[in-house]
Amino acid sequence: MLGDEFALLVASVADYAIFMLDPAGIVVTWNEGAERIKGYRSDEIIGRHFSIFYPTDDARNRKPDWELEVAKREGRYEEEGWRIRKDGTRFWANVIITALRDDKGHLRGFGKVTRDLTERHRAEERRNAERDAEATRLRQHADRMVELERTKTEFLNLASHELRSPLTVLRGYNSMLEDGSIPAEQIPAVARILETKLAQMDLLIEQMLETARLEHDSFDLVRDSFELGDVAQEQLDVFRALARDHRFVMGPDAGPLVVEGDRARIATILANFMDNAVKYSPRGGEVTVTTGRQGDDAFVSVRDQGMGIVPEHLPLLFTRFGRLPTEENVTIPGTGLGLFLCRELAIRHGGNIEVRSKPGVGTQFTLTLPLKNR
Repeated sequence: MLGDEFALLVASVADYAIFMLDPAGIVVTWNEGAERIKGYRSDEIIGRHFSIFYPTDDARNRKPDWELEVAKREGRYEEEGWRIRKDGTRFWANVIITALRDDKGHLRGFGKVTRDLTERHRAEERRNAERDAEATRLRQHADRMVELERTKTEFLNLASHELRSPLTVLRGYNSMLEDGSIPAEQIPAVARILETKLAQMDLLIEQMLETARLEHDSFDLVRDSFELGDVAQEQLDVFRALARDHRFVMGPDAGPLVVEGDRARIATILANFMDNAVKYSPRGGEVTVTTGRQGDDAFVSVRDQGMGIVPEHLPLLFTRFGRLPTEENVTIPGTGLGLFLCRELAIRHGGNIEVRSKPGVGTQFTLTLPLKNR
C-alpha cells in the first residue's frame, strides 16, 4: 500500500521531472512534472533513449552515456546544463542521475530527477552581465583617470617648454630696448620678431584653452554665416606681414563660399595650417592658399614647400600631443595639440581635414566645410 502511495506521489509531482531509465538509458517511467517540463506525454517518450533530451552536440559526443557511466561507478551524477524540450526549445536544468541497485548490487536502472532552472539561470546571467558591465565601466573610468593624469603632466611639461622659448626672446629684446643697444632703424624689424613670438604664445594659449574645453565638455560653437574666402584672406594677410623667408600667395577667386559656423574657430584652423607651413619649411619658399568647391562643400587648402612627411607618420598628425619622431622635428616648436584641435573643430562643423604630403617636396592641408543652403 505504501509503495502505491509513493508511486502516486512521484507521478503527481509537477515541479520536478522524475522518471526511471533502464540500464541502457531507455525511459521506462514518466511523471506529470516530466511532461510539463519536457513536453512529452508518457506514450510519446517511454521506450526511447534519454539522449533525446540533450543538445545535438552532446548527444553526438555520447555525453548521456558518459553520465550513466559516472552514475554507475560513483552512485550518482549531478550537473547543470542545457536540455531540449519536445518543441526544440532549450531550458537550463539541474539534473541528478542515481544508480538503482537491488539487494545483491545488480544494476536495475537509473532514477533521474530534473528541475527547470531557466529563470534562475537567466537572472544569474543578467546579474553577471551587470557586474561585468559595471566592472568594465570602472576599469574604463580608472584607465581614463590614469590617461588624464598622464595627459595633464605631459600637457604642463609641453606648455611650460613651449612658452619658455618665446618668453626668452621677448625678455632678451626688451632688455636690449631698455638699454638702447638696438639702433632706431632696426626697431621695426625687432617689432616684427616680437609680434611673431607674441602670436606664437597666443596660439599656444588658445590651444591649451580649447583642449581644456574639450576635456570638460564645455565646448560651445557660435553659429553664424560667413564667407570662407574672407577668413582665408585675413589669415594670409596676418602671416604675410610676419613672414620673412616665406612668400604667401592666394589662389584665384573661387566665388562665394558661404558657410555656417564659428568664424573665430575656423580662423584658428587656418592659422594653424599657415603656422605649420612656416615652421615645417624652415628654408622658406612659397605658401599657397587655395579656396574652392568640392560638390556641396567649400574648401581651403594651405600648401608649403617644406620638408614633407613620410606616409607612416601621417596617422600621428591628428593625435593629442602627436609630434613627428624625426630629428628635424626636435628643434621645431609645437605642442602636438594644433592639428588635434583642428580636426575636432572641423568635425564639429560637419567638415573634415585631409593631408597630402611628400618628403622633400611639401605638405598640403585641406579643410572642407558644408556650404550653407546646399
